[in-house]
Formats: sequence, structure tokens, C-alpha cells
Amino acid sequence: MSSIGDYNIIMSDRNIFNSIVYTPLSEALNIIRERRNDPSIVAKIEELLKGDIPEVLKDNICGIQFRQIATPNHDARHFLSITTDNGLKPVFFEYLDDKFTSNNEFKHSLGQLRIHGEVNKNDSYPIEKITIVDFANHDGKKLRDVLTVWNEPLQDFHRKLFKVHKHNIDDITFYDASEWLHRNGGTAKEYYKNFFLLLICNGVLFENFLLNDDDALFTQNIVLPSIDFAIAMTGLKPLIVPIGPLDMETDSHWISYHQEIKKIIPN
Repeated sequence: MSSIGDYNIIMSDRNIFNSIVYTPLSEALNIIRERRNDPSIVAKIEELLKGDIPEVLKDNICGIQFRQIATPNHDARHFLSITTDNGLKPVFFEYLDDKFTSNNEFKHSLGQLRIHGEVNKNDSYPIEKITIVDFANHDGKKLRDVLTVWNEPLQDFHRKLFKVHKHNIDDITFYDASEWLHRNGGTAKEYYKNFFLLLICNGVLFENFLLNDDDALFTQNIVLPSIDFAIAMTGLKPLIVPIGPLDMETDSHWISYHQEIKKIIPN
């Protein structure tokens, strides 16, 4: 395969999109292990990336989630459960040099926590929102410089949330990929190409790429060309596994938290 085809057609048909972009988990697990045992594939990726491969991805068979700041919302906890159950080393690629903005739904959820209550008799659940960042004072700052309203670095607060859920953070790699991303293009259009080369034999990405609203532009203009690039360079498809039910891709459940985290939020 030299090209994945017409992007407009792929974006217009969910079944075509899924077959082009995703690999079922069971297949991805077999493929990543086969590729890691093929010296020619490993050497090819080393050559294409000029040896610039994060050590954790060289030393382990990894599951990857790319988030500006890692946080144990429902999405991330599901990721940790899948990787642990399937013998993958969980790695969060963080981008702490990225800019904080209230206009991005995920970044907004880092500063205003959405906390689920218990499911009620109507099979719905109340959502409590707790704002922990002064958005007006932090919009445009690097995420590593954003503070909570009680002056704790935002990244430190979210790291503590993993302990609330009894996750052993020593078993998780939190990789600040900022320098790697700068070296590999500096913009999403460029660094996603090399990031997807890492998904040939150095890790499996767990992600849902969206097909509606503004996210569709990112998927069509960044994700699909990066898949095309990886295939053109290697003849192999990057390994991407959907993280949750695809018909719930925009459900705010995935970026919300269990109410247990409230116990470490200062009053």
C-alpha cells in the first residue's frame, strides 16, 4: 500500500475510516511483538528517526496515550486497565510546553474538573464542575507554568490524582515529550509524522480520532497524512487501537472524574 486513498472519502464513512486508521487490540498485540522481533523493521525505524527514540519505547513493549498533561479521568483509567491486562508498559506522552487554552475541551477539563455523581434511576448521572484554575490569568501560558487557584503546579495536582485511585505511578512512565516534539518538527503537522513512525514497532497508540466538529479538521489534516507518511516510509501501518466505544467519542464521560478525587481538592 503506497497511499491510504482519498481523505474526503475516508472521513465521510466511519467504517472505511475505522479500517484505515485502527487495528483491533488482539491483532495489534501480535503485530507489535512480531515487529519488535524483526531486526530489519527495528533498524528501519532507527534509521528514519536518526536514533531519536525515547528510551522507554526501546526497552519495553508499550501502550501509549498522548495527552498534554496525564490525568486519571475515565479515559486514562480505561487505558491503564487495558495496558496492564495485556502486558504493555503504559506510557503517557505529555506536552508540557503546549499552550493552555480554555477553547480546547481537554485542556479546559484540566482546569475545570467534571466529576460524576452516582448513576440515578434514569440511568443518567449528575455532573459537578469544580474550577481549579484562573483561566483569565493562564490562557496562553505553557502548561508547565499553569498554577491552580491554591498555587500548586497544575501538572503536580493531576499527578497526585493517580494516587487517589491507587495507581502505582512507579509502574507508569510519564514522558515529557516537549523536547522530542520540538526536535521532530515543532508543529503537529510535522511531529505527528515521526510520532506515527514510533507506532510501527515501538508502541501502540490508544486513541479515538474524531470525525465531527473542529476535531475533524485535525483528523483530516494531521492524522491521515501522518498515517500516509508512515506507510510510505515503511510499507507498514502504524498501530492505533480505539480506546473506548466509537459511538461515544464525544461523550464528556471520558474526560470526567470519579467523585473520589474531591477529597484532595482544597476547599
